[in-house]
Amino acid sequence: MTQLHLLTTGNQRADVLEHLLPELALSADRIHLREPLWSAKELVVCIETLVRRGVKTEQLIVHDRLDVAVVTGTGVQLTTRSIPVDRVRRRFPELVIGQSVHSLTEALAAERAGADYVLYGHIFETESKPGVPPRGLDALKQVVDWTSIPVIAIGGITPDNLTDILATGCAGGAVLSGILSQVSPIEAANQFRAVMQG
Repeated sequence: MTQLHLLTTGNQRADVLEHLLPELALSADRIHLREPLWSAKELVVCIETLVRRGVKTEQLIVHDRLDVAVVTGTGVQLTTRSIPVDRVRRRFPELVIGQSVHSLTEALAAERAGADYVLYGHIFETESKPGVPPRGLDALKQVVDWTSIPVIAIGGITPDNLTDILATGCAGGAVLSGILSQVSPIEAANQFRAVMQG
């Protein structure tokens, strides 16, 4: 089943997310807390609040903060600056580990190291990567074809191009501003979900 991953943008206050994300969790399969400026304590409090409000712990993924993921029981999304996947996997074999990658070489290395899935992009032009050429659908399909773990596409994904993304055989798409920066995030998430359900 294709998955919709929602990443926070770093532009919303914790109290806003704590009210909005439980509703969005009805449409999104995974919710990534991508908040590099938050303290570990702020992340833990937010996660505990979200779980109290009905978000399943297994839906939640915290970016880069292995300590928070271990304490709260969420997944962790590792980047090129994070502790390497293989070291995390050896120490925490049950942890759900995602790795952000930008090439086939990185995706293959992440798979060998024990990642459960990769977040690959950016696929289309996006304001969050100004001046950086997008990797495109052909490169995405190559990563999908050459790896055996789920590949989640990210970068400039909209309801209009999501069908092309899914046609590569990838496991789903990840969205930031395409949902959380919209006038109605709930409606935006429902549009993505409708495309995924065909």
